[in-house]
Parts: sequence; C-alpha cells; structure tokens
Amino acid sequence: MTNAEYADFPACNAEASRRMMRGIDVKRDWLYASTRAIEIDKAVKRNPRLREAWDEWSRCVAEQGIARYPDPVAAYTDTAWQRGSDGSTRHTLRERATAAADVTCKRRHHTAELWHAVRARKQAVDITRHRDRYAAGLQALRTYRATIAEVLRKLG
Repeated sequence: MTNAEYADFPACNAEASRRMMRGIDVKRDWLYASTRAIEIDKAVKRNPRLREAWDEWSRCVAEQGIARYPDPVAAYTDTAWQRGSDGSTRHTLRERATAAADVTCKRRHHTAELWHAVRARKQAVDITRHRDRYAAGLQALRTYRATIAEVLRKLG
C-alpha cells in the first residue's frame, strides 16, 4: 500500500463496511446467533451430565501425570502454553503430554461426544424458542452474501 492509499484506508474501509452491512440491523440480526452461542455455552457448562463427564476426564488426565484441570477448555487455555497471537506455541514436552492425555481421556470416556450432544440439544431448543430471531439472522447473512455477489459482479 502506498502512503496515499494508506492515508485513505480508514475512510475507505469505513465506507466499505457501511456498504457491506447496508440493509442489515447489526445489533439485532447480524450478531444474534453469536450472542446466543455465548449464552448457550454457559448453559452447556452447567449441565450436570457434562460436569460429571468433565470430572471423569479430569481424573483420567491427572492419572496420567498431568495437572488436574476442571475441564478441557481450562487445559487448552492454560497460560503455560504461551501462545503467540497466531495460536502457535513452542510445543514443549509437557504440552505434548497434556495434549496426548487430553485426547486419550476424551476417547476413553467419550467426553467430546457427550459435550457436543449436550450443546446440540441446547442449540435445538434455543432455535425452536427463538425461531424468528434466527430467521432474521439468516436473512441478514443472505443480504450480506447478495451484496458480496453484487460487488464481485461489478468488479468482473
């Protein structure tokens, strides 16, 4: 990018964003599904069957000599892994051992399957209860895609 182009970038980017989001109620429709996902994940974490499965997973990981984490998310987000902004780590022996124990225990106790089943049920209930809001979000996505298609047609 030239200096002149870089100087124009903020205004150009803002205009492009306005154009792409034209006809979309960002707060009400565009962000609805992602905000509901946060609430659904909170409900999933409170599920007694899943809490029991995570306890079983945690004991299994600890039995393999790994720190006892309350759940797989805590293991993944452990600051010991010193992730860079790109998600990469140095992949220490400890990290590899933790990852191996994580996968072994998830397979042994079907942790991931249960986790996803609980989440799918919560999502299905939420979609049923808020069908009109999800439909509006889907329409917003269709509007966005139509705008992209229009821009691409004009650009050739």
